[in-house]
Amino acid sequence: MEKSKIKTYGIIYLCYLLFSVSLVVANFAGTFPLVSIQAIGLYGLAFMLFGIFALVWQQVLKRLPLTIAHANRAVTIIYGMFFGAVLFGETISLNMIIGALIIIAGIVLIVRNNKKVGDKHG
Repeated sequence: MEKSKIKTYGIIYLCYLLFSVSLVVANFAGTFPLVSIQAIGLYGLAFMLFGIFALVWQQVLKRLPLTIAHANRAVTIIYGMFFGAVLFGETISLNMIIGALIIIAGIVLIVRNNKKVGDKHG
C-alpha cells in the first residue's frame, strides 16, 4: 500500500476515534444534572469534537470513496468496547472479542478490495 493511502487510512481511524471520544464525553455528561455547569461544559466539548470530526470527515471523503470510508466506521465498535471497559468498568466477553476480530477481518477485506477495484479514488 502506498504512503498516501496509509496516511489516509490513519486519518480515517483517528477521525473515528475522535467521533468515539465525542460520544464518550456526551455519555459522561449525561451523568450530571442537565442544567449544571459540568453537563453544559461536557456537552459543549462533545459538540466541538463532533464538529471537528465532521470537518475531517469531509477531507477523508476527498481521498476515499464513501463506501470504503463508511465501511471503516465499524472500528467505532472496537473503540466503544475499549472505552466502555477502561472508563466505565464494562466487561468485555469472549464473544465481543471474537466479534471484534470479525470486524477487523471485514475491514481488511474491504480495504484490500478497494485496491483492486481501481475506481476514481483507488
